[in-house]
Amino acid sequence: LRARAEAAAAAAKAEAFGEFRDAAVVEMVLQRLPQVAEAVAQPLLGTRRVTLVGGSGDVGVAKIPAEILDLVTRLPGAVGAL
Repeated sequence: LRARAEAAAAAAKAEAFGEFRDAAVVEMVLQRLPQVAEAVAQPLLGTRRVTLVGGSGDVGVAKIPAEILDLVTRLPGAVGAL
């Protein structure tokens, strides 16, 4: 119910901005970006041990922050595609 209410509010806000549609989308993405980053990182907070199994390329704990950053930076494009 909360997600539906937020979606309805976002739709109403975008409609209200009408001629500033792109600006409204950018504003919504920027407002949600910190929450998305937190949600992506949340499962890692209680992690005490990481076991990585990989093939080619970089492997290691140092790769995890880069993966999270990559996911967050791809978010605006995904929102635009929606």
